[in-house]
Amino acid sequence: MSAQFDIAVIGAGVVGSAIARDLSRYDLKVVLLEANTDLGDESSKGNSALMTEGHDTPAGSLERDLVVRGYQRYMTEAPQLGLPMRKTGAIMLAWTDEQRATVEKLVEEVHSEGFHNVHLLEGYEVARRWPQFRPGVLCAQWMPDEIIADPFSTPYAYVLDAVTNGVAFWRPWRVSRAERNARGWRLSNNRGDVLDAGLVINAGGIRADMVESLVGHSDFVMRPRRGQYILLDKPARAIHDIIAYPTPTPASRGILISPTIFGNVLVGPTAEEVEDRDDRGVTEAGLRALRQAIDDMVPSLRGMPVNTIYAGMRPATNHSDYQIIPRFDERWLTVAGIRSTGFSGALGIAEHVMSLVFPNVFDKQPVNPVRGVRVPDLSETSIRPWADPEKIGADPAYTDMLCHCERISVGEVRDALNSPVPPASIKALKRRTRAMFGRCQGFYCGARVQAMFDEAKVKRDA
Repeated sequence: MSAQFDIAVIGAGVVGSAIARDLSRYDLKVVLLEANTDLGDESSKGNSALMTEGHDTPAGSLERDLVVRGYQRYMTEAPQLGLPMRKTGAIMLAWTDEQRATVEKLVEEVHSEGFHNVHLLEGYEVARRWPQFRPGVLCAQWMPDEIIADPFSTPYAYVLDAVTNGVAFWRPWRVSRAERNARGWRLSNNRGDVLDAGLVINAGGIRADMVESLVGHSDFVMRPRRGQYILLDKPARAIHDIIAYPTPTPASRGILISPTIFGNVLVGPTAEEVEDRDDRGVTEAGLRALRQAIDDMVPSLRGMPVNTIYAGMRPATNHSDYQIIPRFDERWLTVAGIRSTGFSGALGIAEHVMSLVFPNVFDKQPVNPVRGVRVPDLSETSIRPWADPEKIGADPAYTDMLCHCERISVGEVRDALNSPVPPASIKALKRRTRAMFGRCQGFYCGARVQAMFDEAKVKRDA
């Protein structure tokens, strides 16, 4: 007999995880299905980790509405979940008369659209406040409310919250077949496992169109967009500590240079449409473009050491707006085409999905109480466990340094491995703790981390 659920959410990226978290507030049986072994293992692991208030999204679009709401919710709810954030602000720079005209027009437009905390700065003011920029800046658009956040802990916090409040999380569980039945849908995976769900929410990210094709839908086609990044080592932060990007052109929004919540500086992303949605290769041309962005904006970063290079994949489609399509007569809801704003928009998207599902499909009200959760703060904005006298006094494992580059203790890795939603791979453990995240990329601590991971897996499988 197959398992019975009221709702099945397909995809545990940041959007699917946020939807599952909001659904956990209702008296319903919900399952979150993830094709990979761990949450946030596709587009959500390769984003710029910027929480934008939404002024750079298209006016009048669903995307803008949901990004604005997502930003507002994140500001309120992230602290409750233990998620770090830092309001560094962002700046758009103009070096030419043509760019200046564009910046002045953009500032005027966002003011008319209700974003009043966006300012036009003259070049001399930019040079006074941020002397690292290439000389010759004529003016800039200054956005003080832009935020850097943790891209890895955010979907983890959403899933942990959902699971703590009753949602089942099944992984790896790749949907390979979907058939209508009297209750709604029967979903199967390639191992022959089946489940029944009264409503299916497809938040399949980069593979959402493949899920849609299982049920005969073809409203959109994924056009994967690869973004390559360079992650500079922590000394770069002494030079540059603001989100910066060039004036956009009709062809591109440009490459940004931004601090990260972990103390590094991130350069990227590029924007390349590729055929293969799994092509996360880093190319010579991509690295040249990233290096050129450094030369063009912050040339003093040229000699900074590089921690790593990598690429992410954004789930763009052949449409310019989000593809949120309710088909409640079929007991199906599509949440796709979230493009590059999923991190900012996730909580707004989840709230919008709730407004569609309730009461159109289920006549329910949220239930209380909700069991709260907090995830470890992995940022450089808080007191790390090894520096917390109360924590190390209670447990000396937090003084046993495992990863010296990032200063991650045995206690932190142990806690991650013992989580109700444990990491299912070394890469997932890296994202949960920052171990092996530093300049040596696991060369010194990798064997010990692997040993702890293997030991915990043996205990879980016993």
